[in-house]
Amino acid sequence: MTSNDSATPATTLERGAGVAVWRQIEQILAAEIAASGFGEEGRLPSEGELAKRFDVNRHTVRRAMLGLAALGLVSVEQGRGTFVQPGAIDYTIGRRTRFTENLRRQHHAAAGTMLSAVRVKAEPSVAKALGLRAGAAVYRIESLNESDGVPLTFARSWYPAARFPDLPEVVQRVGGTTKALAEFGVNDYLRKWSRIGSVLPEPEVARRLNLNRQQPVLWVENVDVDLQGTPVKYGFTHFAADRVQLMVEHDL
Repeated sequence: MTSNDSATPATTLERGAGVAVWRQIEQILAAEIAASGFGEEGRLPSEGELAKRFDVNRHTVRRAMLGLAALGLVSVEQGRGTFVQPGAIDYTIGRRTRFTENLRRQHHAAAGTMLSAVRVKAEPSVAKALGLRAGAAVYRIESLNESDGVPLTFARSWYPAARFPDLPEVVQRVGGTTKALAEFGVNDYLRKWSRIGSVLPEPEVARRLNLNRQQPVLWVENVDVDLQGTPVKYGFTHFAADRVQLMVEHDL
């Protein structure tokens, strides 16, 4: 039996009790989170501090923290630490899916940054989604969206370059993709389809979202079309799974 000096029975590990040690640590920390035991900032002790407290190795602590993240109780941010999750944001996916509108409806501040934009030849999967011939010119744009200053989504999107010449420059000038598409006469666009899944993040996704690479992320693959049904965007959006829950809206 191992604990810190001031532990009560509720914060004590029982070895050989039939419950994995990492699971016991997860349960103890979950109870402390429920009791608001980590103050206003909600920052949990470091892996090293918790390993010393429970007299275990860091791998055991890391597994417990990932378990808490999977439950949506904490957010593990690379380089900053682990924080109590205030509650996942409901992100609606419907015929008109707009990041800023989604967040502002829930009184969250929204901000987006275009990280990179390059003109490339469309790979077969991209060309098929956009209704183009393979090898047609497209813009591949990577972007990061934040909610209240916390990274929420990392996206890669492809747009037909022939229809939207100089799109990256226009996005920079007007301050957003929706406004930029309006400059080209696409005043509204709709979601044609979405495919949702989860995966362990690739290094770039984990870095952009400040996640541990062992934390799964949600991803949404989608095609947006103009009001005439012509594809205007194909993309993949990765969501920090401990910060958001996806809601599929059935539009009338």
